[in-house]
Amino acid sequence: MRPIYDALNDEKFKNQTQFHMPGHLRGRGFENFEISPQMDVTELFETDDLHSPETVIKKSLENAARVFGADKAYYLVNGSTAGVLSMVLGFVCEGEKIIADRFCHKSFVSALALSGAVPVWVKPRLMEKGTMWSGCTKEDIEKAIKENPDAKAVYITAPNYFGFMEDIGAIADTVHKNGMYLLVDGAHGAHYGMSEKLPPGVMALGADAVCMSLHKTLPSLTQTAILLTKGTHERVEAALRMVQTSSPSYLFTSSCEYAVEYYETCPKEKWDALYENVKKYFPEQTDCKNAIYKDFSRLNIKTKGSGFHLAKTLREKYNIAVECAYGQGVIVILTPFHSEEEIKSLKAAVDKIETVDEEISIIPFETKAVKTVREAFFAKKKEVKLNDAVGKISASGIMVYPPGIYQILPGEEITKEAVDAINMLIAKGAEVPTVKHSNCLIFE
Repeated sequence: MRPIYDALNDEKFKNQTQFHMPGHLRGRGFENFEISPQMDVTELFETDDLHSPETVIKKSLENAARVFGADKAYYLVNGSTAGVLSMVLGFVCEGEKIIADRFCHKSFVSALALSGAVPVWVKPRLMEKGTMWSGCTKEDIEKAIKENPDAKAVYITAPNYFGFMEDIGAIADTVHKNGMYLLVDGAHGAHYGMSEKLPPGVMALGADAVCMSLHKTLPSLTQTAILLTKGTHERVEAALRMVQTSSPSYLFTSSCEYAVEYYETCPKEKWDALYENVKKYFPEQTDCKNAIYKDFSRLNIKTKGSGFHLAKTLREKYNIAVECAYGQGVIVILTPFHSEEEIKSLKAAVDKIETVDEEISIIPFETKAVKTVREAFFAKKKEVKLNDAVGKISASGIMVYPPGIYQILPGEEITKEAVDAINMLIAKGAEVPTVKHSNCLIFE
């Protein structure tokens, strides 16, 4: 009995048109990288040790740091999650403040639980009736720093899930003038800097540390990422040894290395050709109206109805899989490995789908922290119906996945407004993993 294997080898699934991560498009991107079980070995004299590199891994990491313009590079075999955890644990101590993007990935919330750091939340600008957002601006960060001059670091997501990025260079200058570190979750921007039509790399814009998911947009195996830093930080390295396995996969590390080589050697003309195809079939995606930078390879395809209906119809009727659905549309990830015919077929399918559902409009609701994230993690919990949780304190947090952004953080009060919004999202087809069978966890 091998149900996972059978699902992966189902013919319809294998023939599905993929507009989502991983970036290698089911092996298409591995032009001269042959994955073999013979490469699955352990730490040996010949293979070096990821946690104490001295030979081949050390050489590979030094090259990666050079390619991305960093002082130090670390391959991550537990995704950008490991990078986020290590950045926070490495730069911020228990009880210290960290100014942070409120629309952060759940891994940052996990980092708060582990580190005991105290978040000062900054809410990015909301667009599209509260279902889509831009990034934190320089003005947002300046205000938060002025109100919290004792903060140790600033943590932002750049780019965000929608492919928007603000003026990171200006933010970095502001952060450094105030003696703080700039930590960046750059999970979705590993390909930035490969063409002038793409946004520049975050490291080049002045970040002190950035983690990037190589597997999302570059040819690398799922679960692989890279952490880049200015200078050497012993606590970051100690945190990496703690949050990553002591038996890292050489299939993963070698595919990280392949992605780095691809980043350095891929002709920019391939990205330029992709840009021309996007401009031809989705011209609105090449305009940047809502932020300083917009990634043209991440399409936000809007519909007059629910994005969840659009994603479902694309999958069931056209065998097209997208990255994510949101209130008014879907998110599509493109790479140079996509053909013009595939992009054309996506456009044709989207144009044929009729709206049968209302779009989702959510007015952002206010949240109130009653307990810390760390207190919520260690608290005694009980399960109740979501509708009965109004006025209670959430013990696990509530989020839609993907993208893994919390609507209610652990330790925050659950309001009727929030419950109504979550119920609507579930009814429309959103996946809310922390609300199973209409139940959620609260403080006992």
